[in-house]
Amino acid sequence: MDLKVVDGRRYLSLSWSDIEMLVDKLAERISSRYEPNMLVGILRGGAIVASMLSDVLDMREVYTIGCRSYVGVEKKETVFIYQHLSLNSLRDKDVLIVDDVADTGETMKHIVQYVKSLYPKSIKTATLHIKPHTSFLPDFYVENVNAWIVYPWGINELVRKLAPDMIPRLGISKTFEELMKIVSNADVVRRNLPSEKIKDKETVEQ
Repeated sequence: MDLKVVDGRRYLSLSWSDIEMLVDKLAERISSRYEPNMLVGILRGGAIVASMLSDVLDMREVYTIGCRSYVGVEKKETVFIYQHLSLNSLRDKDVLIVDDVADTGETMKHIVQYVKSLYPKSIKTATLHIKPHTSFLPDFYVENVNAWIVYPWGINELVRKLAPDMIPRLGISKTFEELMKIVSNADVVRRNLPSEKIKDKETVEQ
């Protein structure tokens, strides 16, 4: 885990090894208090965490819900579900809803209400992280983090969102340098910089 301040913001960059460790810890906390027979991962990051949890917990019934709320770093839009569960009823299900982070908490609150409408036997929630300002505290979580969390499945998207704001202020070379501090992958940074704004391509490719 690598915590850095870049362009005035705090970023916690996580590797896949970090994620595996966090999932193991989360699984321990879940198994000591709850026995779900169904996992529901919130797309996109929560679906990855749910899949990894299913392996550790030895579960095979994993579903996903598509829910969108972020439009940019620290910018929100109204939460809405674009992919519903394929089941019409959850009456015999002990459901564990999984996401990567409870940030404001609005996404998890929205999904919990939707799952409740399908009448499950029980519902619990789990995330790898929570933010200090979250309005929703999951039943299970691992860490409380006061930083923008950079998951390995979101590094391309992060660069695409940050670069257009940083380039006019910092220039292309400095933007490249700062983004490298967050994602540590030159190929990821290079391919996601706005091509029409790259004036000094040779510098970026060094």
